[in-house]
Amino acid sequence: MKNISYISLVFSLIILLLIGQGIFSLSYLKTIASHAENLYKHPYSVSNAARDISINLISMHRYMKDVALAESEQKIRKASSLVDEHEKQVLRNFDLIFDRYLGERSDIQAAYKAFIDWKVIRDEVVFLKMTGKNRAAADITRHKGADHVALLNRETQKLIDFADNKAKSFLGNAVDAKNQAFTIITILLVTTVIASIFSSYHAVHRLNSVQIDMKSRIHLIDQNILMAKLDNNGVIRDISNHLCRFLGVTKNEVIGQQADFFINDNRSEVQPEDIFKIASTGKNWEGEIRRVSVDGVVQWIHSVVHPELDKNYMVKGYTNIIHDVTDQELSITDTLTGLHNRRYFEKVIEKEMRIANRNKTSITFSVLDIDYFKKYNDHYGHPAGDSALIKVAQVLKQSLRRPNDYAFRLGGEEFGIVIVDFNIEQTTEFLETIRKRVEGLKIEHSESDVCEYLTISIGAHVNQGRNISDSNQLYVEADQALYEAKNKRNHVVVT
Repeated sequence: MKNISYISLVFSLIILLLIGQGIFSLSYLKTIASHAENLYKHPYSVSNAARDISINLISMHRYMKDVALAESEQKIRKASSLVDEHEKQVLRNFDLIFDRYLGERSDIQAAYKAFIDWKVIRDEVVFLKMTGKNRAAADITRHKGADHVALLNRETQKLIDFADNKAKSFLGNAVDAKNQAFTIITILLVTTVIASIFSSYHAVHRLNSVQIDMKSRIHLIDQNILMAKLDNNGVIRDISNHLCRFLGVTKNEVIGQQADFFINDNRSEVQPEDIFKIASTGKNWEGEIRRVSVDGVVQWIHSVVHPELDKNYMVKGYTNIIHDVTDQELSITDTLTGLHNRRYFEKVIEKEMRIANRNKTSITFSVLDIDYFKKYNDHYGHPAGDSALIKVAQVLKQSLRRPNDYAFRLGGEEFGIVIVDFNIEQTTEFLETIRKRVEGLKIEHSESDVCEYLTISIGAHVNQGRNISDSNQLYVEADQALYEAKNKRNHVVVT
């Protein structure tokens, strides 16, 4: 009887420990989920909205230059309407920030007031243009308007910085919650041991139910989640069957092998060492990765790497969760011209800037548009305009022969070109070749004021990787060069 009682006591203790571990795990996950929800609901949404405001400010200032350059009331109204569209988006973002910002409202009000003051400047430029005071309108756009956009960007950056700091605070709360949970569960463990001695049968029965449910959950994860467990060197300890099917391998083939976070393409912007630099410090890494399937097909995956910590908070391994986003990444092509679209441009310019910064090489961004394209459309019709856009796009495709050179249709008759490792002289020669090739198409344009054929104006900015601050600044510099080129038409300006 004593042996039976002793065994029952020991068995009850084991069962209790398992249950305690389960309770602790559920509590920990719930706490983390709560802080994650706060991160996405407040800091991240505010940060994204503020960043979107910065992007729209650049576009608004760009179109205000179009207002300053407009040659007719109709063009002024068209450019003003484009500014209005971006202003509406900015106001929507401010609504979200007012609703979710956790800091002082005076911060938002300062940025909002700066935006309202910018609208006054904008209305002044439009009024001057409508009354024929072109020089005054252009001066305000270049100086007062540009300075105010810079002020707006600084005020918006304050909101972004606060949101980022708030996100760090939520993360700190999650760590504190984990420590508190550990203390509480220890106390509950001691208390429950005594109670479990008298309820071993009930505990065993409950454990069996939990184990059955846990196995079901594990099976669901194994069959439906692209997930792998890695040791602290990145070697695969375990992998779901769903991920095996995605990779075209079996578990026996990959367990014990180096994962490299499933990056197998040296053209991918992200390489394994980039992920290790972040994850090995205990911080989650998240991003999109380009890889190639066993059939040679390009795949895009959204990868999240969660570091696993031991009791001393040292990294002992990683959980790598993957989502297949190939279909999303393939929707990056302009349907009319076949060039990459603006969505892809925003990804490429950030990637190439990071590479240029890392390799200390130059990067050139060029903006070009068709001279007097509205007159061309009005005179020859939109089908002819579409045909002209396609022919210009073909010239760009034929001119870009290096794998790291890109051409984009940014919108309307505006195109963008990204090239790397060219100096100003090489860039000028390259862009002059494109300009001449377009003119050499001899597309009749009787309404042009500079040539009997359709022509383009190109503005470009060359920057060394170590001097690059952000893509918005690169865009502004190229746009300013285009502004100078359009003053002459059928011209190339490189700065």
